[in-house]
Amino acid sequence: MNFDDVEHFCEGILAGLRARKEIEPLREKVSELEGKITDLVGERDNLAAENKSLLQQVDRLTDERDNFKNQLETAQNDFNRREENLREEFNREFDKAKQRILDMQEDFREQLDEQRDDFNRQLAERQAELNAADKARQAAETTAKFYRETYSELDDAYKIYSTLDNNTRFELAGIFGAGDNAAGFFSGAIQESHLASFWDYVSRHPEDNLVRLFDFCFEMVNRGFREPPYARLDIEVGDYFDADLMRRTSQSRQMGKVSRVALQGYRYLQGSVVKKSVVELA
Repeated sequence: MNFDDVEHFCEGILAGLRARKEIEPLREKVSELEGKITDLVGERDNLAAENKSLLQQVDRLTDERDNFKNQLETAQNDFNRREENLREEFNREFDKAKQRILDMQEDFREQLDEQRDDFNRQLAERQAELNAADKARQAAETTAKFYRETYSELDDAYKIYSTLDNNTRFELAGIFGAGDNAAGFFSGAIQESHLASFWDYVSRHPEDNLVRLFDFCFEMVNRGFREPPYARLDIEVGDYFDADLMRRTSQSRQMGKVSRVALQGYRYLQGSVVKKSVVELA
């Protein structure tokens, strides 16, 4: 080997040493990169596994979505079908209810017409009863008025008669009978045949109660005829004495004017004086 060869050899060794020195960091870098690559490959594998798991999950969720979608469509179809059935059933029931309401309205209208007719009939009957009652009331009022006008006078007269003493009533028994009740008293008071004799008695006893009883009897006798047969004389205080119409009391003066009419006389309606008025002169 010559010198040039040795020199080339040495230069080659030096160049190798330099290259080795330069390569060593690169080798470390490569080793580091290989480690990172290994890690990345591990991560890639992990990501691949995770991706596979996610894809499986996606497939499962897709299947669940499709299944749920199918269930939803089935439920929607079932709901639509049931809704349609319910609508049809509701329409049928509504029509039935509407018809029942119309029937009830018709029945109610008929019942109302019957009740109205019955009410009108009852109202007419009550009105007829009311009219009859009103007529009866009017008749009763007329009768009551008659009795008030007639029998109230009888009642008043009988009360006066009842206040007379026993001797006076005994003396009047021929006119009024026993006079134990108003009917017996009245039967005597209305008899024309008793009128003159009663006047004669009162003229001898011209007391106020007896005068009032004679006025009552005179009125009752006149009412017993269609045409009253008698009329009272009309002698007034202050009239001059007239023997044709008057007779004096035992206490009276012989002449003068009338100071008191003790008992008014009466005459036939179309004729002569029956009983003269009993007067006292002053």
